[in-house]
Amino acid sequence: MNANMDRHLHHLSVQRALELGRGTDPAALAELVSLLALTSDEIRRLAASAIGKLAAFGADPSAAVQALAPIALRDPHPQVRQYALKALKCYGAAARAHLHDLDDLAANDTAKDYVRRAAHSAAEAIREAV
Repeated sequence: MNANMDRHLHHLSVQRALELGRGTDPAALAELVSLLALTSDEIRRLAASAIGKLAAFGADPSAAVQALAPIALRDPHPQVRQYALKALKCYGAAARAHLHDLDDLAANDTAKDYVRRAAHSAAEAIREAV
């Protein structure tokens, strides 16, 4: 939990992200995007994962990619980046504008290995979709 976030709000937000991640309503995208802005890395990770799951249910690819790309490429927490990269991969061709950045991240020796692998995997899936 993030020290700057009230425990109760943190708990409610975690539960909400989990609930939305189990759902199938693409309209949940807007609420999940708002959860990406919270200070808790746990909540951002869960929200990113849930956004990826919504790809299969028709969530707006453009809105999802717009929300996920900055998290995937620049979030300070490596696991959040990993989950956002996995989610970005689910939106395929809609994320093609970020291929160069994904390739750079995959080649970045200072990034965690699992982040680099997730970036490479996302780039490959996006290329295949294009």
